[in-house]
Formats: sequence, structure tokens, C-alpha cells
Amino acid sequence: MRNDKSNGLEKNFRLIATVSMLVFCAVLAANCTQTPPPKTLPPNAEQLALGKPITKQLKNDEIHSYTVNLETGQFLSLSIEQHDVDVITKVLAPSGELLGEFDTPTSGRGTELIRIGAESSGAYRFDVYTLSAAAEPGEYTLQQTESRPVTERDRKILSAIKLQQEADRLRAKPETRRDSLAVYEKALQLWREVGDEREEANTLRAMGFAYQRLDELESAKTHFGKALDIWDRVGDLRSAAFTHVIFGVISKKGNDYEAGLREDLIALSLWEKAGDAPEYTQSLVRIGNDYVKLQKKTEALSYFERALEASRNVNSRSVKAFVLSQYGDAQAAFGNKAEARDFYHQSLALWEFLKQYKSVSNLKEKIAKLQKSSFTKKGLQALSNLSSRGNS
Repeated sequence: MRNDKSNGLEKNFRLIATVSMLVFCAVLAANCTQTPPPKTLPPNAEQLALGKPITKQLKNDEIHSYTVNLETGQFLSLSIEQHDVDVITKVLAPSGELLGEFDTPTSGRGTELIRIGAESSGAYRFDVYTLSAAAEPGEYTLQQTESRPVTERDRKILSAIKLQQEADRLRAKPETRRDSLAVYEKALQLWREVGDEREEANTLRAMGFAYQRLDELESAKTHFGKALDIWDRVGDLRSAAFTHVIFGVISKKGNDYEAGLREDLIALSLWEKAGDAPEYTQSLVRIGNDYVKLQKKTEALSYFERALEASRNVNSRSVKAFVLSQYGDAQAAFGNKAEARDFYHQSLALWEFLKQYKSVSNLKEKIAKLQKSSFTKKGLQALSNLSSRGNS
């Protein structure tokens, strides 16, 4: 069992997921307190059929709607395979009532499961969207995997899901965060009763995030460690890698950069084995930044060079822009201002193309600071030269 990880990770989780942090995070589940939408179905809603997957691209300003006709007492299971987009699925009853939102921390890759039980007959609606700020569209594949009469085991699964979503809502608010732990424990027991190890691990991870936000890091590390034991056992390389990133973040928050580096190196190996090129690339950046903190210039720049090379094999301008920007930061940290400006300008061109104006603004500020620093240095040198002439 492992003993190390961090808080910012819940949000990094969408980072680490996002690049680096990748990290993190944070990104979890459901807010069912929203106002129910109109009962009418969108005109473009597509009907899902058992065993007939649908693959589409999704941008951050789109909502894709689907329907499935169910009879009272039916159990339905859908799966969404994500490719560079972190999707959220909102489920609506035939009446228009919001039944819940499904979003497991997967950092834009991996499979989401949506499972519901029909309490009334009619068309159930599934709205698929993303909150990711990424400018480039990602792709997902949605399919209906099961539709059958609900069983006693299904009822336990549905109860566990309901408890999990309730706990996620409680965890989201500081005043109820501690209350979420008891609810997660109830969900955890149900997942163990039905023998669903992956959901057991997801719940343990969620509890780790709760303890982390409560600043009870030893309890957080214990729960993250239990989740990691399961992911190692079932061979879930991506979830295991993400957990090592969390442990690294926790270590670095405590200024133990050597321990953080060790965790990031383990994560790098797992991302490579999983064949996850974007996360592998971001992991190289993370390690480069670890070496910057440790003031090891040669090692840091070596990993940034590897990240730059790896980014050329990733079909994502945003990942390339991220690597270039981070490489610029590293060069600036080591006093290499000309190199830093060059990487910043390359990154800037990509963010401008992607219309990511916040990133554009941040980079322009960094470039301006470098220029100001250079002008100040030149001015001081000029004054020194004049002084020397005057004294001669």
C-alpha cells in the first residue's frame, strides 16, 4: 500500500489529467440540485439501440442528446469510451426530472459507465457534454450495453450509485465535506457486496480526495493506497498512474520533491505501458519540472527535450502548446532568457490559433517580463560603462 498524495489533485485530476497537471483533477461527479430542463426532447436527439455504438466528435460548446425507451422496472447500462475529451452525462426521466450526472475522473480518456433503473415508462434522455476548456474537439463512442429487467444485484448497484452521487455533492461543499465520508462508506459496502472492485476503488479514491480537502493527509494516503492496490491487481494502468501522480502532488506540497519525483517516474512508466501518449508527454513535463525544483538543470532540460519530441507524435496542438510553454518556464528559471522567449513565442502562436485567450494573455505577460528584465539589465550595464569611462 502506498503512503503519499495531494489535494490540488482533485482539480488536477482534470489537469493531469490537462495536462499536467497534469493533473489533476477534480472533475468528479454530480450535481443533481439543478433545475429540471423542459420535458420536450431536443429535435436532434438520437435513439440508442442495443449493440449499435455511436462515435462522434464533441466540442466544449456542444450538447449531444440521446434517448432510450424503457419500461418500468428495466435496468439500462451505457458505456462511453472517451478519446481526448472528458465527458459528463446528464440523465433525465420521461417527466424531465434530472436523475443525475455521471462523471468519473478519467482525464479525458477511458470508459465511463452510466447505469439507471426505470421507475416509469417512456423515453429517457441522455445529454453528453464536456466542461473541458480544451479548444480542440475530442471523440467519444457511446453504446447501450444492457437492457433487461432489474435484478436484486442491480438494485444494490443503483443504490450505491445514488449514495456515491450524494457523497460527491456533500464533498463539494466545505461545510458538508466531512459528512460525505459516512455516505461514501455506505456506497463502499454495497460495491463490496456486489463484487465490483473498480467501483470500490473509485469510491476509495473519492474518499481520499475528501480527506485531502480536509487536510488529513495520512487518511487521504491510506485511501488512495487502498485504491491503488485494487488497480494494480485488476491491471488498470491508467488509474494506477493517475494515483501515483496524486501521491507525487502530495509529496511536493510538503516540499519533498525527491519523493514526488519517484512517484512521477513510476507514473511515466505506467502511462507508457498503457499507450497513453498525451499523458506520457505531460508526465515528461512533470518530471522536468521536478528537476527544476531540485535545481538539476541537465536532467530538467533533458526531460523537456524528451517531452518536446514526444509531443510531435501527439495529434493535439494544445499538448504541443503546453509543452512549449512549460519548456519556456524551465529555460527562464535557469536564466536562459533568449531560449525562454523562443519557446514562449512558439507556444503563443499555437494558443492564438486555438483561440485560448487566457493562455495567450498569460504568455504575453511572461514575454513582457522577460523583455523588461533584459532592458533593465542592459540599462544597468550601460550606466556601468559610462561610469567606468568617467572614472578613467
